[in-house]
Amino acid sequence: MTYDIQLAPGTFLTKKLISRVTIAGIDFDEKFLSELVIKHLKEFKAKTRPKFSDAYSIYMAENPSAKRRKFKLNARQYFNEFTGQMGDLYLDELRHIHITQYRDYLLARGLHPNSVRKHNNILNAMINMAFKHLDIDKLSPFRNLQISGEGENTRPIPKITNELMLDIKQYLLSRPTPAKLIGLIQLNTGLRISEPALARLEDLVLDHDIPHIWVRKNALSDRKTKASIRAVPLLGVSLDAAKELHRLATLKNSKWLAPSYAKEYGGCSCSAILNKNLKPFGFRSHLFRHAFIDRLKACNDIPLPLAESITGHGRNVSDFAIYGSTGYTLEQKAQVIGKILL
Repeated sequence: MTYDIQLAPGTFLTKKLISRVTIAGIDFDEKFLSELVIKHLKEFKAKTRPKFSDAYSIYMAENPSAKRRKFKLNARQYFNEFTGQMGDLYLDELRHIHITQYRDYLLARGLHPNSVRKHNNILNAMINMAFKHLDIDKLSPFRNLQISGEGENTRPIPKITNELMLDIKQYLLSRPTPAKLIGLIQLNTGLRISEPALARLEDLVLDHDIPHIWVRKNALSDRKTKASIRAVPLLGVSLDAAKELHRLATLKNSKWLAPSYAKEYGGCSCSAILNKNLKPFGFRSHLFRHAFIDRLKACNDIPLPLAESITGHGRNVSDFAIYGSTGYTLEQKAQVIGKILL
């Protein structure tokens, strides 16, 4: 508010009135109070605006795998590397350019594109979970990241013949160890090595017309997709190997099928031992899965969904979700495996 003071005819001095506000009997300058309120609102907004660190905290609190040591180490590492390079950004300030700059930083450090993808997948999952829990209605700016060279320069898969697999089978049957028995199970099931290595004893069902092994979540192993949860028939030497593992586990009074590997990173340990044993053949444990799928393809008459119900690939449908006579039975799966049995 202003008013004019006349000093002389035709001359005026304009003076601004200072507004006062009375609070609890105390007079305050209106401008002072205005600045104080603005400062308070800015500080309050800064405190209530979630940051990337809040997304990390939500992710670790809500993800069911957060109790696992490997999961915690990876999540913490990727969070620290990102915030160390880009800062603890406010979530509403995140842009796609931040992940592209971080991608370029990792590639410049010499990380393989596939490793950069792992970083992005974890960070993207953090953001998506935070957006969900904080009711932030937007898509993650870390989605659809393009990474040059991804999928290239991967270790080539050697040609796998039935003759090679039969030689490996005979080798595994000689002086069998728990790792070799697990390899024999893989031979005619195509299981990932962690699936039998980290199975509970109750997952092996021998007192059934069609003996089989269940692949399902337990204290040591999560199933990343519903399709990976399944029952797989055991035939031939794979059944014999499973019976031997069951016998050894029972002698040790263990609740795990392979007690020596029933621990975090147990699947990795088993794989390392088996890979060392198979090195003279130019073979690795994961190639059992490739070889099994090659034999499925060679039949040329097996419906893809039926094959996937054995291998745990695709379609994201769990065997647990199948009721009554719907879906593929153990009998159907056993008939398929019987066609390619080694």
